Amino acid sequence: MLGAGGMATVYLADMKRHAADSILAVVKVLRREWSQDTYVRRLFRQEIEALGEMDAQGTLKLLDSDPDSASPWFATEYVPGMDLRTLVFDHGPLETQAVLRMAAEIAPILMRLQAHNIVHRDLKPSNILILSAADGSLRLIDFGVARRLDRTRTRPAMKVGTDAFMAPEQMFGGAGHPSDMFALGLTLAYAATGRERDRPDLTEVLLQRTPRFPQDAFDDLRTPLREVVKECTRPDPSQRITAQELLTRLAHHGIRVRENRKDHAIWLPKTARTWVLTHAEHTRALMPEPGTRPGASVRPVTIPRSPEVSWTHQLSGRAWFTAPVEVAEGIVVCSLDGSVRLLDPVDGTVLWRRDLGGRIESTPAKGHGMIFVPCSDRTLLALDTIDGSLRWSYHAGDSCLFAPVVQGERVLVGARDGAIHCISTHTGEAHWVSGRGNGPVFDRPTVTADRVYVSGWQGHLEALRLDDGSRATRLPQVKDVVGAPAAQEDRLFLASRTGALCAIDTETGKQPWCLVGRTAACTGPVMGHGMLYLGTVGGTVWAHDSHTGARVWRHSTSRRIKCAPAHDNDTLYVGSGHTLTALDALEGQLRWTHRTSASMHAPPLLAHGHAYIATWDCAIQALRLPPPTLR
Repeated sequence: MLGAGGMATVYLADMKRHAADSILAVVKVLRREWSQDTYVRRLFRQEIEALGEMDAQGTLKLLDSDPDSASPWFATEYVPGMDLRTLVFDHGPLETQAVLRMAAEIAPILMRLQAHNIVHRDLKPSNILILSAADGSLRLIDFGVARRLDRTRTRPAMKVGTDAFMAPEQMFGGAGHPSDMFALGLTLAYAATGRERDRPDLTEVLLQRTPRFPQDAFDDLRTPLREVVKECTRPDPSQRITAQELLTRLAHHGIRVRENRKDHAIWLPKTARTWVLTHAEHTRALMPEPGTRPGASVRPVTIPRSPEVSWTHQLSGRAWFTAPVEVAEGIVVCSLDGSVRLLDPVDGTVLWRRDLGGRIESTPAKGHGMIFVPCSDRTLLALDTIDGSLRWSYHAGDSCLFAPVVQGERVLVGARDGAIHCISTHTGEAHWVSGRGNGPVFDRPTVTADRVYVSGWQGHLEALRLDDGSRATRLPQVKDVVGAPAAQEDRLFLASRTGALCAIDTETGKQPWCLVGRTAACTGPVMGHGMLYLGTVGGTVWAHDSHTGARVWRHSTSRRIKCAPAHDNDTLYVGSGHTLTALDALEGQLRWTHRTSASMHAPPLLAHGHAYIATWDCAIQALRLPPPTLR
């Protein structure tokens, strides 16, 4: 298996057309749960048609297909190569001249798409394949959401594309050739800087205002690349530069399309070519030996089974802020409208319910036979897990409380004003309240030994003494820390929105290692098996060795990740969009995916052989997990 997206699974297969003709192929199979969806099947067929019409001109060659089978599939040629996102992450940003030359390689591919009336609709770095020959040859891949302009859309209001790169008009289903040019502009900016752009323009669209980037949005780019990107990303699609005009503009700067692939005026710098070649050789080493059985044609490989749904419980209000919590008596779930319920883990029966009145926006903590629930009325309530009765109530004054954590006989919780409240778990009385910090503390405090580590909304890390809340030794500052820090013995691990992943020695205050220039994190790190797992902008999960920081594996979900991964035994569970994905925690291999009823904004709870998930449509679902894999 090469990977999996929200609707299809991709395999590497040995395709035999006759005894003397054996080639490796990439087989894309529509997932079982989507095979009955008429619209999705139509999209899949359109992808096949687009590849057939392009006939390998800037894309991968279509070898065989069966769009009408129970599980539709198609096979394309397998070409060892490296996608642009991986190249930029591993090698670093490309020089301006190299990016402009790359634009000259992509523009003719877009012109061919236009000639066939095809709009790609998901042009982005991970869909640009750089061939193993490292001569600058490119392929545009993944036409899963491509469409013909001469066809009527069946779902005109459906958003299609990847938020970080799609054109504003795609928010409501609109797309034309200018949409691909918009995505190309942001892809060029990514290649030159290694980071994705903030998208305030998409928010403007939702507010029915003219979508615009800030005036200085592309000031970090050098000319003439800055002007090219600006012309590609104009708000009005009719005012954007076309692929043909782009080639003319590049020619004025001495950059022209190569007349043949053997032309030595290649766009890749030598160091980047080395990365691509090394990656390709590594890929070849992983290829299976060609089979020997003659006459075999490629057919879909068995798709890993998705876990079965044991039960579903519908909440009132919303459940998207909080994750289910396991207690001795069952599973506690909360909704945004202020209800707390204890559910039977076997069948989802409601064992008790308590309506608290205030909104519940953060996941509660448990301990000492109680569940500690933060409410929007600035209180922390301790409920008995047996019957839901109120044990005590703590009022935080004029500041709301967020995600609590229990440490021994104390519960610690951050507040909107940046202070940390340390409260007795038995009486509800405050042991201490720290001074106000740098912005609200939405994430749970991290407690190790005699220290409390806090990441404020503005990304500043603070260390407090557990006994009295006073400031402890000052630690190195990592800008824009995202999520709660992870801790292991005398080390603290932090991820940031600026692309840093760092380890801090809590005894010395030094950094054993710190990775910079990587993809921006969107979740805090999660520990397990001596590794760090975190989600990044763009929907990729990364695994790093916690001792050295070395990257171990990565997995692209192709959807936005809105909650931290959950680790249990040897499996990592990742919620992205409407999909829960289970990965081998040590090697990153896909085990299964499950299509959820709505998007996930909180990690799943792993308990009783189930994954309990809360989704945007106010549902709690219990998935019966497959038995653990034997190693």
